[in-house]
Amino acid sequence: MINMSLVSTHTAIHRRIKVFAKWIAPDPDTRDKIKVQSDEIRDRICSKAKADGLIVNSTPFSGSFAKHSGLRRYMLGSSVEEGQDIDLAFIMEPKDEDGNVLGCQVEKFREYAAESYPDSEVDNTKSSATIKFSGSKLKFDLVPLFETERKNMQLLKRTDGKERTTSVVKHVDFINDRRQSSDIIEGVVKFNECLRLVKWWRTERQEYSGVFGNGKSDKKVPSFLLDLLCAYAYDQRSVDKTYPATLAMWFGLLANVVCNRKDVIFGNSSSSIQSSGALWRVIDPVDNENNVVAKWTNVEINELARWFEDSRDKINSAIRYDEEGADSASLDCLVAIFGNAFKNNCK
Repeated sequence: MINMSLVSTHTAIHRRIKVFAKWIAPDPDTRDKIKVQSDEIRDRICSKAKADGLIVNSTPFSGSFAKHSGLRRYMLGSSVEEGQDIDLAFIMEPKDEDGNVLGCQVEKFREYAAESYPDSEVDNTKSSATIKFSGSKLKFDLVPLFETERKNMQLLKRTDGKERTTSVVKHVDFINDRRQSSDIIEGVVKFNECLRLVKWWRTERQEYSGVFGNGKSDKKVPSFLLDLLCAYAYDQRSVDKTYPATLAMWFGLLANVVCNRKDVIFGNSSSSIQSSGALWRVIDPVDNENNVVAKWTNVEINELARWFEDSRDKINSAIRYDEEGADSASLDCLVAIFGNAFKNNCK
C-alpha cells in the first residue's frame, strides 16, 4: 500500500501530470474568440427561427465550454482527440407564435445552420444540429430545447422521438460548483483539470477497446457519464495536493464502484427508477428518472471497470517507481494511462 502523503508537489510524477493537464486544455486565448463566433451563430440562427415563428427566450452556453472541462484538439499518431465542441442551447417556448405545439426542431435547426453557413460542414445528432468550421477546426452543437413549467428546466425532444427533461443551468452549476470548491482547497489540483484528464484518458482507452471506439458510429463512453463519475469521486474523496495521489484515489474508488455496480446518486434525492432490467444506476442529478447507464450491458460495464482497474494499478506503479527513482519506468506507466501524447507534452 503506497502512502500518498509521501507524494510531494516537488516530485517528477506530479510535475509531469501538472504540465500535461495544462497542455490538454484548450488554448485560453481562444475563449474570447469562441464567444464572439458564438454570438454571431446565435444571431443568425435566432433570426431564422424568428422568421419561422419560433420564440427563442435564451441561448446559454452549455457542455464542456461552460464547465471549463473541454479538451484541445489533437489528431497525431494514435491520439484522436477531436477537441471540445461548443454547445449552444436555444431555449424556446413550446408553442410557436401561432400557438402550435412544436415537435423536435433538430432537423429545422440543421437547415438554419446550412443556410447560414453554406461553406461549412453541417450535420446533426439525435439532439443537436452541428456546424464544423474547417478554418478554426471548431465544432458547434446547436441544441433546441423547450421551456417547461418548472423553473430552469427544459424539455429535450430528439430525432428518435424520445423526450427527456434536463436543465442547462443546473448541469453547468453541478460541475462548476465543484470546480469552484476545489479552487479554495490547499494545493494546485483542480476538479475540472482532473475531469479533463479523465476525459482524455477515456479517448485513449477507446482507441484500443473492442467494446467502445472513437469512430463516428462506435459506441462511446459519454462525457456526461464521466462528469457524474468524477463528481462522485470528488464528493467522496475530494482532491489531494498532488495529481498522482488524486488520480490514484479516483481510479481506485471508481474501479470499485463500476466493478460492483454501485449506485451513483447525488444529494438526498432517491430515484424512483427500479432495476427494470438495468444492471447499474448512475442517476442524473437534475432528473431522477434518467439513469444514464440504463441500457448498458455487462460487456460495456465490465470494460469500463477494467479500464479503471488497470489505470488504478498503473498510477500506483508510477508513484512507486517515482519514489524509487526509476524515472523511465514511472514515465512508461503514465504513457500507458494517457497515451503517447503524454511523453512529448509533460515537460
